[in-house]
Amino acid sequence: MNRSTDLLKIRELLQKRRRDILHANMGAHRELSALKNQERDPEYEENAQTELADYTLSSLMEAQRREIMLIDAALRRMDMGVFGECVDCGFEIPLDRLEALPFAIRCEEDATRHELETRGGHAATPSL
Repeated sequence: MNRSTDLLKIRELLQKRRRDILHANMGAHRELSALKNQERDPEYEENAQTELADYTLSSLMEAQRREIMLIDAALRRMDMGVFGECVDCGFEIPLDRLEALPFAIRCEEDATRHELETRGGHAATPSL
């Protein structure tokens, strides 16, 4: 197979993942609504369980929203013809990296360098 065929498969996987997330998100919203519409038990434990479920579903939905944003950005890069190119060095990101991490915008070497620079490098003092 050639790289363009492999990139097309990644596009299809990203589109499928996006649909799956949206479908799961709709289900989570339905569950959250049902949970909020339940008769409230005056017992504290019931309210605590409801709050925990509410928080858990809200966190899940936030994570899903972030993933949708990453997927959309990857699809835009595909549409622009720059998907799979490192934003720092311009070389092709290896296919195995893209298959494992389809949101990657840097080759592994530049991603490592970027991470070190972002966190302050090797000599960075851990924050307390």
